[in-house]
Amino acid sequence: MYFAFVRSMGAKTTPPGVLLLEKDIDLADSIRAFLEDSYRVFVTENPDEIQGFISRYSIHLVITDVDAPHPNLDKILKKIKSSEPQVKIILMYLFIDEDEISEKSVFLDADDIILKPFDVDVLRHKLDKLYKASQFSSYSKDLH
Repeated sequence: MYFAFVRSMGAKTTPPGVLLLEKDIDLADSIRAFLEDSYRVFVTENPDEIQGFISRYSIHLVITDVDAPHPNLDKILKKIKSSEPQVKIILMYLFIDEDEISEKSVFLDADDIILKPFDVDVLRHKLDKLYKASQFSSYSKDLH
């Protein structure tokens, strides 16, 4: 993969940026502490700040809680996917009926979902997979 190739060449790379949208500060701090060795992790409680974080800090991945969503979260995520399609989105949720997932528009823009409580290793695996896929996709576009 391109990502592994760049690292093996000794190129100095900036760790991927992750934005965590979470109101539970303890959960946000735990996730941040676990991911900081591989990612630059930013945290916000306000969905209206997502777009600013993406442009200001070169965010590659957004993790957001949908259990207590902002009334415009679906519109915000849709805007991100249309203006910044390389940004990958993971939605965290505590409980949602499977029928609700197909009915809620917020899930349409998600690249992955994760059920809370979750093992942080599972979250890291999902992040790594999405980031590597986005880097490979960007690299293959550059070749054309």
